[in-house]
Amino acid sequence: MSDSAQIRAAGTTTFAADDSLAGAVGLHHSVLTALADLVDNSLDAGATHVLIRFVQDGTRIVSLMLIDDGSGMDSGTIDSAMTYGRRREYGAGDLGHFGVGMKAASLSQARVLRVWSRASGSPTQGREIDSASEHGRQGVAMIDDVHADAFFGAVNPRFPFETGTIVEWRGITTFLMSAQADEQTSWLEQTIGDVRNHLGVVFHRLIESGRIALTVDVFDVQAGRAGALRSIGAVDPFGYSRSGRPEYPRTLTVSIGDVDVAATAHLWPARSNAPEFRLHGAPGRDRQGLYFYRHDRLLQIGGWNAIERGRPDYGLARIAVDLDDRVLPHVVINPEKAGVTLDATAAAAFDQAVFDDGDGGFRSYLVDAESAVRAARSHQPRPISVVEPRSGLPEDVLDSFTDAFDFRAGEDAVAVGWRALARDQFFEVDLKSRTLWINARFRRDLLGYRSLDTTDAPVLKSLLYLLVGDMFEGTRISARQKDTMQAWQEVLVAALEAHRERVRNE
Repeated sequence: MSDSAQIRAAGTTTFAADDSLAGAVGLHHSVLTALADLVDNSLDAGATHVLIRFVQDGTRIVSLMLIDDGSGMDSGTIDSAMTYGRRREYGAGDLGHFGVGMKAASLSQARVLRVWSRASGSPTQGREIDSASEHGRQGVAMIDDVHADAFFGAVNPRFPFETGTIVEWRGITTFLMSAQADEQTSWLEQTIGDVRNHLGVVFHRLIESGRIALTVDVFDVQAGRAGALRSIGAVDPFGYSRSGRPEYPRTLTVSIGDVDVAATAHLWPARSNAPEFRLHGAPGRDRQGLYFYRHDRLLQIGGWNAIERGRPDYGLARIAVDLDDRVLPHVVINPEKAGVTLDATAAAAFDQAVFDDGDGGFRSYLVDAESAVRAARSHQPRPISVVEPRSGLPEDVLDSFTDAFDFRAGEDAVAVGWRALARDQFFEVDLKSRTLWINARFRRDLLGYRSLDTTDAPVLKSLLYLLVGDMFEGTRISARQKDTMQAWQEVLVAALEAHRERVRNE
């Protein structure tokens, strides 16, 4: 057999990527991460204002636009931006990283991507990718200059708009399309809230510094105008007024290879209900861990990256890490820019990080975090034990469980949530998923309104949890427990029917 090292190439052929490969890019994007990726592009284009506009016809959302006042694109630049496989050169402070962000983010959410852009001294450009067309994701249609100019000029984002870019999604596949007007309205309000919360966290440093102003509105096609402009405020994951321990925050030195990375260890005060602690409405302790930034853009919201296992006693611990591009060989940013992966060198560097003052480091920080949580708990005797609740209740209620009870050793924590069950079933004890389900068919009756809040009905959930908590002990439910729960089901369903009858008669 000949030595492969001696083989000589006779020529080179370049093959276009298959359309299915292009479609695989961005599969893990959500609406929130996709919009954040588009905002990155706006910032790299020098934008100081970005508007996210939901376009509504009746109650149906027909498109979404992201409008910025950046430098815009000429014909060559927009063609490059719309083409898979062309990666532009990034500046030292740019947020772009992979070169497929606009396409991957947009087509993960919508069938059609349209981009309208005007650069100084160039005619307005328009391009379209229809992923369902015969040309698929790699076919880019050119929109004539007259139409592009008219569309661009008709958009009124309520900031100066001489140059800039409009990214438009049509045929959106990830939005709720309900025939029920109230459901559609509730979903839209919840989605706008989620967008404001997520972008407020991801870009909080840039918003606080005044580099970017982010807003959201809803344009009514039938009325021909946009509704109220809603600003996106900064949500700083480290925005507490008083530290959980007086010696914090403290600076950690993380030496990855021959590069020292800046990291700041924080301890939040206990029992905080601040939105900066309860990010996206989740229990604050679920957001413990590492917060990675690159050029002041947040890439990861908590998590220990396999350096340490998350524990309730670390719930107040958050570390801000500013990534230096020189360490990127050891730190991989995921394609959605919503998390990072550390290689063995980087993970070991965090585990061995030391405080700048020479007194302790990462490991002693975790000890301090644990002691801060324990010190905040009540010192009253807690003779009653329960299975620990994990989620579905507000943070302060979860903290009250911690203060009032001992948690039974060896039992995994239990979530509380809503799910559609049989009409004669008020709740379900699901041992497999470790979840107490409450019948979602009764949700509006019990609350008096439609809700998408995962921590709603705290009184009902707490009472029901205390009633059935013992059922989550062990691996099976006994016959007597089943009989007991059936009796409870009948009484609760009857009580609900009585409540409905009373409401009808009022």
